Amino acid sequence: MRVITPLNTEVDVPNSLSEDRPYFGVADIGEAVKYYRRQGYVVIRGLLQPDLCDAIRAAYLSEVRPSRVPILRQKNMRYERNSFDRDGFLDNPIFNVQDLETRRFGQFKRSALLGLVQKDVARTTAALAGVGRTKLIQSMFFEAPVGTWAHQDSYYQDSASGLGRCVAGWYALEDVDAAAGRFYVCPGSHRTIPVLRNAGELDFATGHDRYRKAVLETIRHFDLELRAPYLAKGDVLFWSSLTVHGSFAPSGSGVSRTSLTAHYLPADDEMLQFHTRIRRQKIIWVEGMPVAQLHDQDKLHNRLLRDIAAHAPGPYAAARKLAMRGLFLASKLKPSQQAPSTLMP
Repeated sequence: MRVITPLNTEVDVPNSLSEDRPYFGVADIGEAVKYYRRQGYVVIRGLLQPDLCDAIRAAYLSEVRPSRVPILRQKNMRYERNSFDRDGFLDNPIFNVQDLETRRFGQFKRSALLGLVQKDVARTTAALAGVGRTKLIQSMFFEAPVGTWAHQDSYYQDSASGLGRCVAGWYALEDVDAAAGRFYVCPGSHRTIPVLRNAGELDFATGHDRYRKAVLETIRHFDLELRAPYLAKGDVLFWSSLTVHGSFAPSGSGVSRTSLTAHYLPADDEMLQFHTRIRRQKIIWVEGMPVAQLHDQDKLHNRLLRDIAAHAPGPYAAARKLAMRGLFLASKLKPSQQAPSTLMP
């Protein structure tokens, strides 16, 4: 299927396994790691069991979809109630499943985290990162086919021990149609382009729009390929925090792309946020993997903050923007905490 890219060009997107590369299975981890190091991404077929994918979706439908409780959202980092597109799919994705209030969303939270930390996932992320153990630092849940701008994850978060040590995964909870805003990567971009630093004219507080334009110009300048693998239910696409990636705008109606996204660091690494500060996180343990929390909704003070933010979104957003500007200003006045780039061999 031909789809329009953010560069206003066309690209072929496979819509079945027979139209795409076979990639790798769980038993092929050695070859998968080699591919990941060369290409900056890899697909592991059938990493999640189909019944677990179904359980996650069922828990979403029974607990999350009917709820009117404000939840922190990925697209704007605001606490909002559920919003649905014209086809009835959730169009404000959930940020950090591990932070959800257990009393209200316990089954969804448990089943989603089980998918993101189970033993095969733990082994795979550790092998890709080249370490003994990883920890989950961030997660998201998507249903509607919303497009995502091209970026390197490192701009938002990475390892304080070296840029490029963060591994991310996109988990298909259903067979993803080519028209549903398919996830794409730029193969080899983790090695061939510079890290676009979150600083100066491109800092997150005042230059985010310029950053987004700079990434597109970088894709054009280096003539990067945009590749959108076919993902069936249970398949996972992993990529490096230095790999340029995004998702296409949807090109059809009536199709969803129910999925989870997760970011992992080596277990002993601290998270570097916005190339500017070390962001320490509370750690819980789930199925033997460390899982980081930022806004644990099981804590009363975080629920009170949620309610304030949900009822006064304008002032909350303004205060957050002011705080971000202060963060970047402070970073200019003290020695840099930027981590060195870590390019893969």
